[in-house]
Amino acid sequence: MASPTQTSRRASRASKVQDINQSSPTRKRRNTINRSDHTDSSSDAESSHSHPKYGLLDLDEPIKCTFQDGESVWIKLKDSAEWVPGVVSGKGARAAATRDGEGMRYPVRYNKTKREYFAPQNGELKPDTPEVRELLAAGGWLQDA
Repeated sequence: MASPTQTSRRASRASKVQDINQSSPTRKRRNTINRSDHTDSSSDAESSHSHPKYGLLDLDEPIKCTFQDGESVWIKLKDSAEWVPGVVSGKGARAAATRDGEGMRYPVRYNKTKREYFAPQNGELKPDTPEVRELLAAGGWLQDA
C-alpha cells in the first residue's frame, strides 16, 4: 500500500506532466525519436495485448512485468538517461538485485549493435505500449511522424 508521501509524490508528478502538456505542447528535447522509425503494426498489437495498463504516472516508476524474446520495449540508457527503443534479445533473463529487492534483468538490443541488460523493477525498461509512448511524448522523447 502506498504511503501518504508516495501518493503525494505521484500526484505531484501527474500534475507536472499535465502542466507540461498544457503549457508547452511543442516542447522537444534535443534527442527526439521519430515514432515511425521504431514501430510497426504487428509489434504494436502484440505489445498492447501482452501488458496490462500499469497506471504509470512517471517513466522512472518501477513496474513488475515479464518480457518475451523479440518484444519491442523502451529502455533508459544508464550513461545518458536517454530513452531509446529496443527489442528483448534472447531468452537469457537473469535474476538480479533491483530497487525493489530481487527481480529480473532482460537482455535488450538497441541502436542496431548494442546489447545490455535492463530491469523493469529499476524503472529502466518499459513495454512499448500506447501508455508508455504517451509518457515519452509528454517528456519530449517522441515526436509525431
